[in-house]
Amino acid sequence: MNINNAQLEAAFSLVIDGLEKQDLPAYMKKRWLRALEKAKVRLIEQPFFALQPDRLLIVSVPKEKTSEIGCRFYEANESACRRVDKSGLCEAFFEGFPCWHRAAFLLLKIYFGETSEIQSTKIKSAPLMQQLSTKVDTFG
Repeated sequence: MNINNAQLEAAFSLVIDGLEKQDLPAYMKKRWLRALEKAKVRLIEQPFFALQPDRLLIVSVPKEKTSEIGCRFYEANESACRRVDKSGLCEAFFEGFPCWHRAAFLLLKIYFGETSEIQSTKIKSAPLMQQLSTKVDTFG
């Protein structure tokens, strides 16, 4: 699937506006911004995903050389991110920070019109329980 750059940029702007309104520490806003920027780039370069109302399945092709060979598969929503191809959580999420997989979930929800405005719905960043705001479905 090809991602429309202009439409993705519009979604990015909406999320950034919502982020700026959040009562988060400066370092957490900076981490969300980096995660969102990385998600925007990755969605254009590697648009390999399946978006469902409650989750995003996304393929990550590592740019850096690692001991692992091949792609990585992640499942993300507004409250969690984990590797599907391996047991365990996404490294950034495990450390309590925003990851680009969750940022991609937020961007794609807006990109596809599943949410059109930014509101104050809590998004957890375990274990710090920090928040970013967007109107998305809540999970039990």
